[in-house]
Amino acid sequence: MSTTWSLRILSIFLLSYFTFSNAYGQSDTLSNTQKYREQFIFFGTNLNVSSKSRDAAFSPLLFEGPGIGGGGGFVTRNEKFEFLIDGSFTLGLMSTKLAGTTDTGGNIFYTVPAHAHALWTINPVFKSTPNAFLRLGGAFDFSGNFRGNFSYTNSALNFDYISGIGPGAQVGWDVHINKTGKFFRKRDRDLTFLWTVSIPIMGTYMRPSYNTISDFTTGANFISGGGEQHFALIGNLVQLNSRLDMYYRLHNKNAFRFFYEWKYYAVNEGSSGNSQGAYHQLGFAFMFNVTGKK
Repeated sequence: MSTTWSLRILSIFLLSYFTFSNAYGQSDTLSNTQKYREQFIFFGTNLNVSSKSRDAAFSPLLFEGPGIGGGGGFVTRNEKFEFLIDGSFTLGLMSTKLAGTTDTGGNIFYTVPAHAHALWTINPVFKSTPNAFLRLGGAFDFSGNFRGNFSYTNSALNFDYISGIGPGAQVGWDVHINKTGKFFRKRDRDLTFLWTVSIPIMGTYMRPSYNTISDFTTGANFISGGGEQHFALIGNLVQLNSRLDMYYRLHNKNAFRFFYEWKYYAVNEGSSGNSQGAYHQLGFAFMFNVTGKK
């Protein structure tokens, strides 16, 4: 399944829920409660629809492939604030369209991303849209990327450790759908739709040490990575993270979480020391309510 089709399916899915919910009342939504608080721990699985990677010091080729994994986290939220921390892992296989007899195995990859944010509600922003809200704050992102291709012998294994902090933002909407149906009685239900974005503006990275040629006209060498931790500002280290979430609350106070996430990173060391990667992933998780007494 291509990335384009995955995005189309997700867009249709979310649009149908927004359209459907407008046909019913929204008078008893979570946001209309003067004070509310909820806390969840969640565990689930994720499908990495497409993961791409190119490390110029390792190979000029672009590798791409799918993966599968799981993850979990914790979220606490109320009408004024949200704190979330989560992490996951993905295992998969990348390949390149130029693969030949010396590159038949492709790249085995293993990705360990983590994310955390603290966001505060900015009111009033969406006066004309009941139960919609905007939150601003800070976020932390980490990504550990491991790749192995034993056809490259002495460059068979490589990695990127990337972390960063910066601003975060979230647009959300709490929707209540009333009980409906003559023949099939559907219970009322509460949904929350979220779009969260984080853009780290400073961070650190670590890559293996590669001795590569920076200028083929002179034969000058260039040491990429160095195998050490480096500090960098946005530009030399670029990270973008965007996620769409839908919480489907059950009547036992637990919930289901459906999400789509896109993450991009790039390390710009100049010359042949550039590395970049991105992934699209879909996920599902069980959310267990641990709020306790209010």
